[in-house]
Formats: sequence, structure tokens, C-alpha cells
Amino acid sequence: MIERVKAIDIDKQIIVVNDGSTDGSRELLESVSGIHLIHHKFNQGKGAAVRTAVPHCTGKYVILQDGDLEYDPGAYHALLKPIITKEADVVFGSRWLNQDKKSSFHTRGNKIITWFSNLVNGESITDVASCYKVMPLEYFRELNLKSEGFGLETEIAAKVFRRGYTVVEVAVSYQRRKIEEGKKLRLIDGLISAWSCLRFRFID
Repeated sequence: MIERVKAIDIDKQIIVVNDGSTDGSRELLESVSGIHLIHHKFNQGKGAAVRTAVPHCTGKYVILQDGDLEYDPGAYHALLKPIITKEADVVFGSRWLNQDKKSSFHTRGNKIITWFSNLVNGESITDVASCYKVMPLEYFRELNLKSEGFGLETEIAAKVFRRGYTVVEVAVSYQRRKIEEGKKLRLIDGLISAWSCLRFRFID
């Protein structure tokens, strides 16, 4: 994944947070050049990893990228374009824009979370749970993120919409992993995401 990100023709800083992996990832990452590498001593969750990275960001824009091979970094130019052309303040990548309907439990769960987020925020996006959230660094820092796990995605959406930012979705390709390949989303993650949506829209 890192080599695929490096290959994208954009002037960039690559921050990698190793979230307490015990599968040899630390040693492998330490052999990679051209990245800003940060280690967590133990697994703290995706939200915590992003929060750890934020103070180290130096670029003009932030693109969140999961460390697996589900999302293609080849979408970076398309994701940045609406912001650069002033069409939008924030861009969300969407796996479901212009896609045929799917029926897996994972997909249905994501669409339920998206429906709930739209209900709470009064919006009509298609994929709140996508990893691709893109915006100027100053906006990202202003969000003052607090989630530690998968509630991160709905927290970002709630805070972005609460601030009145214009959001545009861009279709992205997606290759979902199977459970045996490391996919770890569970029902409890959906419940956490729903609570995060309510909390950061109305309370925090």
C-alpha cells in the first residue's frame, strides 16, 4: 500500500501509524524510506491512530487512507479536485456512488449507518463509513477529533456538517476483504458509529 501511495504524482507527506501491530508490521515499516512512521505501544483503534497523526501533518490537505488494500490511492487526484477548484470544502469518497446494489451483511450495515447519519445530520450522502475523508489541514485540525475506534467516520461527518462545510462525494473503487483476510467490523462497531453520530452532532 505504501508503495502505491508513493507512486501517486502528488507532492505529499506520508504519515503511517502502526497501531500496536504484533504481526511483524513494525519491523517491515521501519525498513521503508520516505515515510513519517509513528508507533503505538498497543492497539488503540483507528480514531486514535488518526488523532496521533494530526499534530505531525505539514501539508495543505489531509487524505485519510486505510492501511489495507481495499481503497485505491489512484483516486487521490479526483478526491482533491473539488476542493482545489472551490467546488467543495470537504470531499468524501463513496464506494456506492454509481454502483450496483449489493446484499452482503457488511454492505447493508454500512448503508444503515449512512442512512442514520443522513437522518441525524439532515444530509443525503451515500457512504459515511468510507475511509476517504479529504479536506484542508486547517479544517481537519478544527474538528478536534475524540473518537478512538470506528466511530471516527461518523464523528467527522457530524462535525463537518455541523460547521456548514460544503461536502461533495467522489466515486472510488473498493475491494472488500473477507473476514479471514482480517476484516474486523462487527455489529458493535455499527452501534458505536451510531452513538458517535448523535454525540458529535448534538452533544460534544
